[in-house]
Amino acid sequence: MNGNIDVGGIDRRARTAGYDDGLLEIFAATALLTIALAWIVNAAFVGIAAAFVVLLGWKAFDRAKALITYPRIGYYRERSDEPKRTARGILLFIGGAFLLMVLVILISGGLADPTEWRRAAPLMSGISLAGGFWYTADRSGLLRYRLIAGLSVVSGVLLWWFGSGESYVGVVWHLVILSVPLALVGIWSLARFIRTHPVQELPTDG
Repeated sequence: MNGNIDVGGIDRRARTAGYDDGLLEIFAATALLTIALAWIVNAAFVGIAAAFVVLLGWKAFDRAKALITYPRIGYYRERSDEPKRTARGILLFIGGAFLLMVLVILISGGLADPTEWRRAAPLMSGISLAGGFWYTADRSGLLRYRLIAGLSVVSGVLLWWFGSGESYVGVVWHLVILSVPLALVGIWSLARFIRTHPVQELPTDG
């Protein structure tokens, strides 16, 4: 009998189980739709909507995990990456997406044209959000996050390519395009998770 314990494998399986409940997809879809709706009403509300999602959304997400996920698979605290390293990676990725957008606008010859900046905005949105989903795929080991990342890039490119630049409607469409499959996958995953993971019975003394 092999006494070696595959700690890495246990950690990966526990992390995957923690992501497999569909709650993150539902949260992401709600957040993106909230920002899209704020953009439609008034672009000035986007910052307020984003702050609302960050401050209150994560609390609701954690509460949902405590009510639905942990009673079924147990509590699991995911080990976080080094905060400074993570922040640096995020800034570098977003900075790279911004530089790509500037390069695309520069090639089009419209660096001083606000229309070209509005037209290219979905491109930056597509690449930036893709980075988050790809990172989540690495953390969870779930293929569906890589597919969402691919959808984010492809839809961003198409909305830039066929966009007019008259407004930022391309960004709104990009958020909606991501929100729909996220919500559908999240609802399906949550229903399957609840069906296949009954609430664990606590042992009783007797």
